Amino acid sequence: MWREIGRYKIVNTDGHTEEMILERKDDGCFRLKNEFGNVNIEFDPMSGIEFAKKMFDHISGEVEADLNDFFNDNMDFLQQPLPIFNPNPGDCDGQPD
Repeated sequence: MWREIGRYKIVNTDGHTEEMILERKDDGCFRLKNEFGNVNIEFDPMSGIEFAKKMFDHISGEVEADLNDFFNDNMDFLQQPLPIFNPNPGDCDGQPD
């Protein structure tokens, strides 16, 4: 018999939220399914751990590459001096103008 052990919300490419449900069977196997029941992935503990680690590494690597590309493309902007908020710094006597 399957028992639920966790629920995880994900956002799809359309921006809609979907809930993924992780279940465990009495024999020790796991199942990941979506809330609609039309996606079911069953796996044993060791392959599930390996899958989760590899998926995390791949997603992290892709996001890191995206961030590196963003910063490399915007280095000119990031290296500009900060704007000066008080163009007349000598006028700080505390008196109204």
